[in-house]
Amino acid sequence: MEDSVVAQIKNQFDKKGNPAKIPLMNGKQFFDARAEKDGIYVDNLKSQPFLPWEIFSETAGFLQKNGGKAKKGNATGSRLGDPNLDLNTVEGHIASEIYGCRTGEIVYKRVTPIASILAWAGICENTRGQICLLSGWKDLQAPECEEKLPEAASSEIDISSTQLSEEIEQEKEEEEKKTNKEKERIIDSLNLQLVNRDTELKNLEIKLAERLQRIKEYEAQFADKNRDTDTLKEELEEKAEKINILEKFRLDSEEIIKGLEEKLTGKVAELRELNKLISEKTGNAGQLEKQIAEKNEKIRNLENCLAKRDEAVKAFEGQLIQKDEAIKKLDDTVIQKGSIIEGLESELEEKEEAIKTFEISMQEKNSKLQEFLENLTDKDAEIEKLESGINKKEEEKNNLESELKTKIGEIRLLKEKFLAKQRDMEKLEENISAKDRDIKILAEEVIAKSTEIKRIEERLNGKERRISTTESMLAASEEKVRKLEKQLSGYVGEEKLAIQIREKDELIRQIKGTL
Repeated sequence: MEDSVVAQIKNQFDKKGNPAKIPLMNGKQFFDARAEKDGIYVDNLKSQPFLPWEIFSETAGFLQKNGGKAKKGNATGSRLGDPNLDLNTVEGHIASEIYGCRTGEIVYKRVTPIASILAWAGICENTRGQICLLSGWKDLQAPECEEKLPEAASSEIDISSTQLSEEIEQEKEEEEKKTNKEKERIIDSLNLQLVNRDTELKNLEIKLAERLQRIKEYEAQFADKNRDTDTLKEELEEKAEKINILEKFRLDSEEIIKGLEEKLTGKVAELRELNKLISEKTGNAGQLEKQIAEKNEKIRNLENCLAKRDEAVKAFEGQLIQKDEAIKKLDDTVIQKGSIIEGLESELEEKEEAIKTFEISMQEKNSKLQEFLENLTDKDAEIEKLESGINKKEEEKNNLESELKTKIGEIRLLKEKFLAKQRDMEKLEENISAKDRDIKILAEEVIAKSTEIKRIEERLNGKERRISTTESMLAASEEKVRKLEKQLSGYVGEEKLAIQIREKDELIRQIKGTL
């Protein structure tokens, strides 16, 4: 039959869910609890999260014995038997009865989840410093953990000298029958106990084999995880080498880019100088154009002057014609005017010489203009050469810009690859952290399994103690049988009974040997 306290807690888990959130005394904070076949696992006990079912039954029984309430006890900074942690507190009683702690030993604190679970199940009230049973649970009787072994009852035969031999024989027969029945009953009970112990030992051996198999599986998984971590470390080292190579390549590319930038700065300076030269040449060409325009204006003025002179000459010719007519008319006066005509002819000759000199100067100016035009053509050729050089420089500049763009694209690709590698590294770190968490969980499970194995060993020790008590009881029963043998040995005709008793003793010894 299941204990009523344990049944109430299991019913509460069935109602609220498994695992469940258990509130602490203040009701503001919670911890997780998960019910299993052998007990409850909680998350607020770090290294020992397991609480067997018998703790709760023992706590309820302890409270019932103490009038329905008891102090919790404080295990922090105290040892078992101290004023804050004596055997009259819940913490001290559980440490002594369930976990076998002795006075003066350190006790692991467990009272907080125990009191919270009992209060959550509606069995007790969790107050500051003490635990109180609720009214419906005050008549609770604590379950008995130890089994009571049957004791062999023997009755001694009082022999009186006044009784008759027949009555003595009848009494002896009755006593022998009783002793035989008691021995048979003891033997049967011991056989049953042996069978039960054998089954329990077999079950424990099976459980131990299963636990060892699980431990081996965990060790194999741990070895696999170690191999995985080694492979991940190797991959990380390879990735680190690749990253170093990429960084070297990036540094080389940066140096190349710096060299290209220096070349670009030099080219830009050269282009600036060329622009200055072109601006100077354009300024000189503008000045030459201004000078040519001035010369053209002067030539136009000279042409206007020549036109005026031609008009004057034409007018003078008309005057000469008129004078010739006048000379014809005045033949007589020609001789008189001869001197005047000679003077006029001399003046005309002078004018013709002036016209010739003007024509010579005009020819010289034309030659100078031709030379200037030739110089202009040379300058145009030089300007064309400069423009071709500028075009080449612009082409080189465009090529350098395209190369820069390609280098920038390569650098961006390298950055993207580097970021991708960083993301891969982060993913690997996350995987490693997940593996570490799995390893920690496995370690916690191994610790829990070791605690279970310790509990099994404690139970085996309890069983051995019970076996020793049975042996002591068997020894006492043997002593009683020997006394009966001594009493029966004095009577005549009872050898058969003595032989049967010896056979029973041998059976008891064999059973004792098997125990």
